[in-house]
Amino acid sequence: MNRPTPTLTLYRSAVWSLLGNLLPMGVALAAVPFLLHHIGQERLGVLSLIWVVVGYFSFLDMGLGRAVTVAVASSRTKGGAGRTHELRVLATVSSLLVGVGTAMALLLGLGIATWGEPFHLSSPQLSQEVAQALLWMLPSLPLLLLSSTLRGHLEGVGAFRALNLVRIPTGAMLILGPCITALYTPDLSWACISIGVIRLVQVVALLALVAKAVELNFGAFLNSLMRSRSAASLRPLLSFGGWVTLSNIVGPVIVYVDRFVISALLSAGAVALYAVPFDVVSRLPILIAALCSVLLPELARLSHNVANPQRDGRTLRRLVSRSSGFSAVLMVFVVVVAWMLTPWALGAWMGPEFAEQSAQVTQILLLAFGVNALAQIPFTALQACGRARSVALLHAGELLPYGFVLVLSISYFGIEGAAWAWLLRGIVDYVVLAWLWARYADRVGEGIKD
Repeated sequence: MNRPTPTLTLYRSAVWSLLGNLLPMGVALAAVPFLLHHIGQERLGVLSLIWVVVGYFSFLDMGLGRAVTVAVASSRTKGGAGRTHELRVLATVSSLLVGVGTAMALLLGLGIATWGEPFHLSSPQLSQEVAQALLWMLPSLPLLLLSSTLRGHLEGVGAFRALNLVRIPTGAMLILGPCITALYTPDLSWACISIGVIRLVQVVALLALVAKAVELNFGAFLNSLMRSRSAASLRPLLSFGGWVTLSNIVGPVIVYVDRFVISALLSAGAVALYAVPFDVVSRLPILIAALCSVLLPELARLSHNVANPQRDGRTLRRLVSRSSGFSAVLMVFVVVVAWMLTPWALGAWMGPEFAEQSAQVTQILLLAFGVNALAQIPFTALQACGRARSVALLHAGELLPYGFVLVLSISYFGIEGAAWAWLLRGIVDYVVLAWLWARYADRVGEGIKD
């Protein structure tokens, strides 16, 4: 029986990664009208904010989930010693992030108990319900961070099919759980309890998959996690993760600052004309992000394999080049088709008046996010090769110039100016990342990291 080629394996893994992102997203879109009908607009608004806030707290993993992926992938090239290091990394990061998540949950719980919930609600009864629901949500924080670590390990060993066979149903259930509780009661406490239970089931399933990946039975694996912690292995992980965290903090600021500038310089109504197409078009890079999640561990393995650095360096550069070419072809096709369909699609979805005002903005944003999607390939390659610092400094350096260009563009061209500013930033980001990768690529095979 013929074994699949490495390239075919990568693309199969990318498909699984894409499904792991898209299918729960589809469930969420279908669930919104159901929840609106059963729990009402106000509770749905609160639940949406809870989902967003809990998701945002994933930044507390300090980039260590991605650091685990790179560390595990590179450790797999070192035989038995690598497996020992792999367990040490997993145990250390898991313990740290569970501790961080627990501490944050206790701190937030103390704040809620002292000052109450942070939302402006219509009645004291609803305020009490929401405060109780938030307390039930807090145990999800350490589970969220632990699942990030376990996911990082599974991506590091290339177990994308198994990982997403867990992510797809549990991701869907994180949305369907509140739908099920809504059939019996609109009380958000039960919705949050369901989310916590599903997070726990997800963590147990991921632990079982990781135990299988390291070839230990479940009990022995848990015992190993308790005994293999090492502070010495944490420092390089925190260094890598710290730079990833900087990128993760600066990124959302760059993504959302345009809405505040539009609101200040134009109007709140103009924000909707910009934000609605932005939120839809910003999903476009998911197509390439699925490929990048698979590339990261493979590129890390190739860049850290000291057995034959010249051969693996050539393979690494060829893989990045082919991935860039594939991504370019895919994005050109998607952007051209979406560009032609934009006026009709916006009119059918939001009405002809909205389409008339937002069609041009949407088309410019399609170009911008097409470029943004392409930039993910050199971005991922640089991080895989240990260049997270260069990427983070680039993103931090973009913030002020982008803000200056954004204000000028909106002042002169309105919401179209915001879209043009985003496109310009995306082009600069892609060009610099591609230049950094090209400058570094010839040295990858020689083991040079600085």
